[in-house]
Amino acid sequence: MTSSVRSDPLDLRGRRIFVTGGTGFVGRCLLDYFHESVQAYGPGFEVTVLSRSPQTFLDRHPGHAGQTWLRFAPGSLDRLPTPEAGRFTDVLHAAADTHASTAPLAWLDQLVQGTRQVLDFAIASGAERFLLVSSGAAYGPVPDGIARLREDAPFAPATTDAKSVYGQGKRLAEHLCALYRQQHGLDCVIARCFALISEHMPLDGPYAAGNFVRDALAGRDIEIQGDGSSVRTYLHGRDAAHWLISLMRQGEPGEIYNVGSDAPISILELAQAVAAQASPPRDVRVLKQTAPGLRAMYVPDVEKAGRLGLRVDTSLVEAIAATMRALAGAASPSTA
Repeated sequence: MTSSVRSDPLDLRGRRIFVTGGTGFVGRCLLDYFHESVQAYGPGFEVTVLSRSPQTFLDRHPGHAGQTWLRFAPGSLDRLPTPEAGRFTDVLHAAADTHASTAPLAWLDQLVQGTRQVLDFAIASGAERFLLVSSGAAYGPVPDGIARLREDAPFAPATTDAKSVYGQGKRLAEHLCALYRQQHGLDCVIARCFALISEHMPLDGPYAAGNFVRDALAGRDIEIQGDGSSVRTYLHGRDAAHWLISLMRQGEPGEIYNVGSDAPISILELAQAVAAQASPPRDVRVLKQTAPGLRAMYVPDVEKAGRLGLRVDTSLVEAIAATMRALAGAASPSTA
């Protein structure tokens, strides 16, 4: 499903969009996409980003300062701004810790109660559309023999598995969207994201792509904590942003859409692809330890998104090259 032509950004003129998670990995990809839309069509729309510390973010990323279309609202999921009727047309909820950085019960509260707070905010603000950025973790462990996960796959994390907080929380957040659509008429769309890659991804988190890129840029050989046989897919951040904004605007209310590449690659092949992009190329070492919790296959079926005209514009080789080029440039001292 990879295309050789990059999809044009959507024309968002007239929209007033509220974004949670706008300073994180996915959020920064979205901000880049919004900027691209402004360049293509002019600044005829507004984006308001919820942030605990707007100035800290702008100090770290000064390129987002002074944009007439971009505003920051100080706050958090449990301290949202006072809603104003008619203020926003769209709400995009992308805020959530993706791994256990907090106690499990607090993490579950953030995923579930945080989503409910944002849904209430959307209703009070008069929003027409609501996009929940969910996760493929909602499918739970993938049974053997399943090559691709469809949105209607009857799989879920076990409720007795205390380690499944993220997947359980995302499922509950999705169910809240269904209830708010039923009771309040809010047009909710759900995007289940799979693995992404871009210069905005965390390099020190529990994610193979970020760890591999970090080590390659540091001039180190790449180590795989396992046998490298697990299979994933990786969608470039720009493509992901285009898919998410398209789903926010055009997705069928009440529906779930997978967001990800449909080109499977083993973890070993991913490491080799990253190592080949390093300068000079690095070696890959397979430690052959059993890594707990890794799924043998974690590949989305994206036919449903394809029916909306969404496609993979950036091949994985191109995505790795763009990611490493951007990170290497950011780490280099200015020559100006």
